[in-house]
Amino acid sequence: MNTVNIKNCPYDLSPETLKTGSIFGALSPSAIDFLVNRGAMLHIESREQLFADGDKGDSFYIIIEGTLNYYLDSNNASSLIRKVSFGQALGYVTMISLCPRNGYAVADTDTTLLEIDYNVFGEFHDRFAFDFGILILNLSRDMARNIQVLSHTLAKAGVSVDLSNH
Repeated sequence: MNTVNIKNCPYDLSPETLKTGSIFGALSPSAIDFLVNRGAMLHIESREQLFADGDKGDSFYIIIEGTLNYYLDSNNASSLIRKVSFGQALGYVTMISLCPRNGYAVADTDTTLLEIDYNVFGEFHDRFAFDFGILILNLSRDMARNIQVLSHTLAKAGVSVDLSNH
């Protein structure tokens, strides 16, 4: 994993381009610039692991270029839980729930990501309160869409889940 200097980044990091991704949608240009400049731009090679099961979940990642696969191991088998690409986020749930990573992420292709840790997230809240609300809405919408897909997948597989004890 390498840190990318945003001034030498080969990808278009303009707010106009990034706004086409679901997580950046409707954010102001100054809010997007803040996240790009204060977050950590990272590059990982195809098949490189971004994080492991049990790692500290103190940040989330927004995909700038490429594709990540998110896996969960159970009964000695790995299951692909989610594929994420441009403008989508991974790791937000564990950061917000204050839990360790529940699974692992591996680059499907060479991938560039913007890492937003809890310090940048908090500072973003303080400096861009209105945009912070939009970001939370975007992240929540993305999470809700994933829950819908997972619910349909569980139902098709005939799996019942009782969340009343969790």
